[in-house]
Amino acid sequence: MDKQSAVSQEQLTLLHEVISKCSPESLAILDHIGESPLTSEQREELREIIWMEFCNTGLREDSEPNERGLVLEGLIDMLGHL
Repeated sequence: MDKQSAVSQEQLTLLHEVISKCSPESLAILDHIGESPLTSEQREELREIIWMEFCNTGLREDSEPNERGLVLEGLIDMLGHL
């Protein structure tokens, strides 16, 4: 499975943006997506970073996910399959 079939370009772009902003030291993990399965620790690390971003930018005033939040939720779900 290559990177493009597992992850959309939109997801990769957002993932890179979030990791760069919130935890640049974790960017190296992205190099492994599509090349080899991520370890449980790598998946959990990325999920935690995305969750922080979701809490900061992914919710409307009524605490429901906004458009960005829905994409971030999709990233969290997708990480279970990498």
